[in-house]
Amino acid sequence: MKYLRKIASEFRTREDLSEYCFVFPNRRAGLFFQKYLGELTDIPIFSPAITTIKDLLINFSGLREADKLDMLFRLYKLYGEISDKVESFDEFLFWGETILSDYNDVDKFMADPKRLFSNIKDLKEIEADYSFLSEAQLVAIRSFWEGFLKEGSSEKKSRFTALWSILYPLYEEIRKSLFAEGCGYEGMMYRYVAENPELIDKASKYKKIVFVGLNALNSCEKSVMLELKKRGIADFYWDYNGYMVTDPDNAASRFMQENVTLFPSQIEIESYEENIPDIEVIGVASSVIQSKLVSSILKDVGGDINSAVILPDERLLMPLLHSIPENISSVNVSMGYQLRSSPIYSLIEAIIELVRDEKGYYHKRVLPILRHSYIKLICREDSDRIIEDIIERNMIYISPEYLSVNSLFTAIFGKESLKNRTEKNSLHDDEIITIGDSSDSSDLSELCNRLLALIDILVSSGGIKGMDKEFAYHIYITLKRIDGILIPMSKESFAKLLLQLLNSISIPFRGEPLSGLQIMGILETRLLDFENIIYCSMNEGLFPQNPYGNSFIPYNLRRGFNLPVKEYNDAISSYVFYRSICRAKKVFLLHDTRSEGLGSGERSRFILQLKYHYRLPIKESTVPFRISHSARERFCVKKSPAIVEQIKKLFLKGGVKSLSATSIDTYITCPLKFYLRYIKEVEEEDRVAEEVEADDFGKIFHKAMESIYSSYKGQVVTKEILLQILRNRAAIESIIVAGFLEFKNIDEIQGYNLLIKRIILKYVEQTLHHDMTLAPFDYIGSEIKLNKLFQLNEDTEVQLKGFVDRYDRCSGVRRIIDYKSGKGSMKFRELPELFDGNSRSRNGIVFQMLFYAYMMDIDENVEIVPYFLRNMFKEQEPGMVVDREMLDSFTELLGNTLLQLFDIDIPFAGRERDKSCDICPYSQICY
Repeated sequence: MKYLRKIASEFRTREDLSEYCFVFPNRRAGLFFQKYLGELTDIPIFSPAITTIKDLLINFSGLREADKLDMLFRLYKLYGEISDKVESFDEFLFWGETILSDYNDVDKFMADPKRLFSNIKDLKEIEADYSFLSEAQLVAIRSFWEGFLKEGSSEKKSRFTALWSILYPLYEEIRKSLFAEGCGYEGMMYRYVAENPELIDKASKYKKIVFVGLNALNSCEKSVMLELKKRGIADFYWDYNGYMVTDPDNAASRFMQENVTLFPSQIEIESYEENIPDIEVIGVASSVIQSKLVSSILKDVGGDINSAVILPDERLLMPLLHSIPENISSVNVSMGYQLRSSPIYSLIEAIIELVRDEKGYYHKRVLPILRHSYIKLICREDSDRIIEDIIERNMIYISPEYLSVNSLFTAIFGKESLKNRTEKNSLHDDEIITIGDSSDSSDLSELCNRLLALIDILVSSGGIKGMDKEFAYHIYITLKRIDGILIPMSKESFAKLLLQLLNSISIPFRGEPLSGLQIMGILETRLLDFENIIYCSMNEGLFPQNPYGNSFIPYNLRRGFNLPVKEYNDAISSYVFYRSICRAKKVFLLHDTRSEGLGSGERSRFILQLKYHYRLPIKESTVPFRISHSARERFCVKKSPAIVEQIKKLFLKGGVKSLSATSIDTYITCPLKFYLRYIKEVEEEDRVAEEVEADDFGKIFHKAMESIYSSYKGQVVTKEILLQILRNRAAIESIIVAGFLEFKNIDEIQGYNLLIKRIILKYVEQTLHHDMTLAPFDYIGSEIKLNKLFQLNEDTEVQLKGFVDRYDRCSGVRRIIDYKSGKGSMKFRELPELFDGNSRSRNGIVFQMLFYAYMMDIDENVEIVPYFLRNMFKEQEPGMVVDREMLDSFTELLGNTLLQLFDIDIPFAGRERDKSCDICPYSQICY
């Protein structure tokens, strides 16, 4: 029988049971105790009082639990008064919480704060002032101060001494301040009750107070329980059953002997028969895949109230909930859903990041807000339009005025004072609420109000529903708390503090706690017994957790004053684990086998103890987790009559598009890529680029060369003209700077872009030097746009287009020049190879330039000359003269290719996979 059920069975017959009070380690145990009472009783009875040890002591104290944020601000003010130091709240924020945590431990374990926080000047002081301590405690304290008082000093020692000297007066003042307002932190309320036994008189309303299933008692809890025992109204029951829990060599039994001796039970609870559960240890190389494995196990063992899933790592909660088998209709989750996992938290977090920008907003902070699901839900049209414009114009910094197109965006990005806004909170253009700026670092109350106003708009617009509406309420309350006790701090500290508070908020799941599969944290398992237990994340550092926390009290002093240390926390984890499995029938221990990253891949010590210390028959296995691509046939799109008709509407005479050299080249190399890009218009997502990339590099260079030669159109360019251009380097630089502004919207060139600008300048100058070796020449034009109709057959004409970078006449020969920023050459074997997409030696540059020569409709010979900029500092490769015969052959081959494009029997098939597929944006669709 389950231990808690046995306790219920022993007390169910008491006629005065309603006058009893049962104290449990957690609320879940109390609920199950009530359940068992109801099942074991045939007649209606009044339920006894049920509480937890924490609630009992707080109730005795008569104080209310102080707000953590209030204590942090209160401590900061007192610290400034006592230390006489001017320290910003930014610096105090982190270690203020550490001080409060230390004070909590000092009070719960009733350490003498005056002696603990005293500065030992001489080791003899230890002998004189600490005689009340045990020899082991004295050794621990002496070992710390012996090392600390050695000759020599350092900055760290000085800082420690300075802080240590004010910890006791600060402790005294924070307690006085809280007592004056009738509140306190948990340890302070515990100690208040333990040091004032008269407060326990409140227990007289109960005939008996029964403590059940406690384990690691702090000094205050022991003191109160001894007082209640002395008054004869206390009874105690300890869940110390099973050879593993009672084993003296197991840390789980650390507190057992003292508890049983100090607080014996008035009724002997029959121990259960020894049980060795079936234990299976399963390793898997993924934390999330563990949730899938849990689903498989539950299908075998069942998912009713006799089964529990324990999650030492709360991050697995959501993956697990999504993996629960469909046949399990009832699930009870004792763990809360973290606010930081909600969409509204991500929106608040993104908005808070805006405080970093004083003038214009950085695009990487703006775009996540505009793309957020809630923003899209409320004003999709405005957000889509602004996103498109930011990317198209490559706006790295965006002004608040540009973004303030409606009241919601004004609330987020605006710079106007909140005082000017109206009181209403709906999306009307006359309502001005701002969040993005605060005129003064101390004026953060206004920033709080702005965020509060934003929450109002989101909720009133109907965009936030369900659990997120409750999250919005908690965010609202948190902002109100900060606003109510605000002290001067920087905007960065405000952001850090707010996110820190929100990170600690979780919303409990609603469900029936007494039925269905139980999903819980480690401490929730105390006093509860299940037939099937599944532990996830059984890795060292996760369970037991790494106990090292932030503290100003050194380890040896903690040990000397009986404050909790690593061994104390390990003992708690050991007890909880071994107690939870001692009455189970099946136990599954899942662990992550990966050793890369932050995970060590080391199994929990509990697994090793079960295997080597207790030598239990454990079944061990590893679930392989392989990632492989399933074999697929090459993807292709068959041409239906509708697709052919669409192609005709696009590219035939009168269509909305024309075929360029690039598009035809794409069709030759990969018809499927052509279909996706030019027919279905599936494009890569545009983004804001802060640095000049390859395509922009080419655009800026092209623009610079066009601007330099623009005033000489139709004229002869001589060496003297080119030399004059080269001498005016500032003019060339200004042209390049104008290109940065036009193509990248960058008006301040710095960092990497400054290097790019210098490279472009060098290329421009070297190109002009190369042209000097060819001068004089007739400059005809640059960036010449070409349009032509290709006669495919009697009734079909295909629209073609092209852009010639530069066209001139040198030594009596017309030249088509194309600037190439990448590598290349003019080598090729024969014309048909240019139209063979499977040829590895195919030359796309030659194809492109022959296409331009065809588009120019020139009767005489023409020279096609690519300017390979990377080779501009070397001897340039000569161009290629194209005659009429070559152009006629090219035209015929081009016609055959275009016929294939419109042929319904030739599908748009992907090419054989090669290296080029690795950089193709459509490779995931194709292969």
